[in-house]
Amino acid sequence: MNIKPTNNDVDRIFETYTKPGSPGCALAVMKGGEIVYRQGYGLSNLEQNQPTLPSTVFNIGSMAKQFTAFTIALLENEGKLSFDDDFRKYVPEMHDFGPTITIRNLIHHTSGIRCTFPDLLFLAEWRESDATSTDDVFRLLKRQRELDFPTGTEYAYANSNYILLALICKRISDLSFAAFCEQHIFEPLGMVSTVINDNYYKIIPGRALGYYVNEGVWMNAPLTDSVVGPTNVYSTVEDLALWDENFYTGKVGEKQIIEQIHEPGRLDDGTELDYAFGLMVGPTHQHHGWQVVEHGGGQGGYTSHMIRFPERHLSVVALFNHFVWNARDYALQVADLFLDVKQPQKSEATESGTMTTPPEQIDLSAEQLKLKTGKYFNHRRVALREVTLKDGRLQYQGYDLVPLMEHRFFIEDEPDVYVEFQTGSSGHSENIKTITISGEYTYDRVESVAPAIEELADCTGHYYSTELDLYWTIHLIDDHLIVKRRKYVDTKLSPLFTDAFSDDWQPIMEWPLTYTIIFERDEARAVSGFRVSGSRIRHLKFVRVTGLIYQPMKKVRV
Repeated sequence: MNIKPTNNDVDRIFETYTKPGSPGCALAVMKGGEIVYRQGYGLSNLEQNQPTLPSTVFNIGSMAKQFTAFTIALLENEGKLSFDDDFRKYVPEMHDFGPTITIRNLIHHTSGIRCTFPDLLFLAEWRESDATSTDDVFRLLKRQRELDFPTGTEYAYANSNYILLALICKRISDLSFAAFCEQHIFEPLGMVSTVINDNYYKIIPGRALGYYVNEGVWMNAPLTDSVVGPTNVYSTVEDLALWDENFYTGKVGEKQIIEQIHEPGRLDDGTELDYAFGLMVGPTHQHHGWQVVEHGGGQGGYTSHMIRFPERHLSVVALFNHFVWNARDYALQVADLFLDVKQPQKSEATESGTMTTPPEQIDLSAEQLKLKTGKYFNHRRVALREVTLKDGRLQYQGYDLVPLMEHRFFIEDEPDVYVEFQTGSSGHSENIKTITISGEYTYDRVESVAPAIEELADCTGHYYSTELDLYWTIHLIDDHLIVKRRKYVDTKLSPLFTDAFSDDWQPIMEWPLTYTIIFERDEARAVSGFRVSGSRIRHLKFVRVTGLIYQPMKKVRV
């Protein structure tokens, strides 16, 4: 058992925020229903030199999803909806995609509906600083005519699902989503500083401002977003401690709903997910042998993470007013001060899928390894994977592979992930299959290309997306293609393989964006359009437009 930590033990984790002029973090540790440690670090407002306090209010980003899912569970418990209802029963304006999409599909991110943020909004030329309301994104969602994948066949985290859930709550309850949460969750639990920002003009007392760093200088991260459902809950670590304790007491929702919102979703084939009702759960979410329930968030200049250890009645919540990649690591470092290491039983290790002892490996020749190198592509997921050889070891996406057999490897850093190679008559691998706890994925070999100028010229012209209601123009300059947009950044297309290009956007507040553009051809092999895919969007269609005057570009700055 760990010795009781001191204040200094915790504070050392956040010592980076002792530097003058730095944004910061608010922290709370809850144990046995009480806050046993609370502290603020750094500044909540750089311009006013305002210190961060445990009472400082932060945007908690996607941690908001658990509140949205909770409202749906409350309504279901009252008999006002069923999780298995067609969501279009309540939102008939949405396109009929064919097979039924249920409310349950929305909750567990298995709907296939495209994600509004970041991909749809950015592709629709929304800037980070543009005012964005729920009505704005709903108009964009109503224009969608295709899904990213058949409903129920995959899990793909998409903010759109929770926008629609908040809208369903509003229409059933006849209250604004903010008012429903206030009346049914925040007020009963005494969360007096927690609000939903459904109007970006709203005054939020005690709010921390968000920041990001640009070339070593702190910059304002304006957030004029008032989209509700997936985000835009503003809260304090003290209020979130009250919410955390509700998972033990059931003061709001009672035992039935508390148990219900921890139930993980499933795909149509029975595969169990690690996503419940706005909460990450299951065997893949453990720390030191203890089961955890968690969720993080990030929006604009805010980052958050909250992690709960139900077996120990211990939780940690950390809220930052700047963008950090490792908010979870901060929370775990704090938790480590209050946790001992649980020694799992053999059955627990087996059930969790954790490899207790490394499997026996074999030696392969350099030639055997070299035949497996190359690029591999999964068209459905629009995912490109690369296998390379470095220092005599095969690597998958930069991670070392350990051979079990000539054609079967596991990732050294993730021994539960296997990579299998299928070899063709030439001796080279024709495809690879990754085998994970969540499923198997096959990637076919593709060859890198260097298109001739004539081939690139075939791709130039005007293109229109019905689902975004905007045009892109593709130009040829020197030896590469440029995408010209109405108000957003111009980008250079880099060849990947035949008719496929990488479209790398400039990082926006440290959020790097890379899209894949794949040109489509008609029966005569003429380019008829292209499809755009990103991290949370697939195969968005643009069609080539004739009749518009195309002017080739002579010079462009990229």
